[in-house]
Amino acid sequence: MAETNNPLAIPSDFDSEQNGLNFAIQQAMLKLQTSLPVRVMAVRNAGLAPVGQVDIQVLVDMVDGQGNTVQHGTISNVPYFRLQGGTNAVIVDPSPGDIGMACFCSRDISAVKSVKDAAPPGSWRSHDFSDALYLGGFLNGAPTSYIQITDGGILVHNASGVKLGDTGADVRRLVDERMVEWANSHTHGSGPVPDSPMGSGQLTTLTKAN
Repeated sequence: MAETNNPLAIPSDFDSEQNGLNFAIQQAMLKLQTSLPVRVMAVRNAGLAPVGQVDIQVLVDMVDGQGNTVQHGTISNVPYFRLQGGTNAVIVDPSPGDIGMACFCSRDISAVKSVKDAAPPGSWRSHDFSDALYLGGFLNGAPTSYIQITDGGILVHNASGVKLGDTGADVRRLVDERMVEWANSHTHGSGPVPDSPMGSGQLTTLTKAN
């Protein structure tokens, strides 16, 4: 019986008709692409825009019959994943150098990519590198800006500051003297002002909307 997953022919592959058939089927299966780790080479249409595309390179090198390795070329214009529902989205676009996974569709998706709607396959190709979709976030390093959700709460960290409001907005505090004035003068129904007045110790530090 043929050796499992061996792409090269061995004598036993031709010992019987069944072995020969098994080898032929195995060779055909090796041409089907399913999913592989890839590196992002370029990114287009990132940011506040419709989901863009990436150029990717498969990281599992090809190997010839003599054991020599050959790197894959670049696969261009691959749609990438964004967490989105309707017009609501979390925008974390890929960056060149990112490692992620590409899955390869079982049919030609070129027409669907073009019209962004139902369409017939553009050709008879199947499980091909050309019909890749990119899913990011594997085997990468530690982030410096992140939203971390744990049992203890939600942490938002940005290495260059948290963005609040429009770019270029004035520097402001989330709790300033106006909150102190309001807190110390208001009453609950006909009740008195709180026994422990709010003071400067409860003010927040400056936060810049950048």
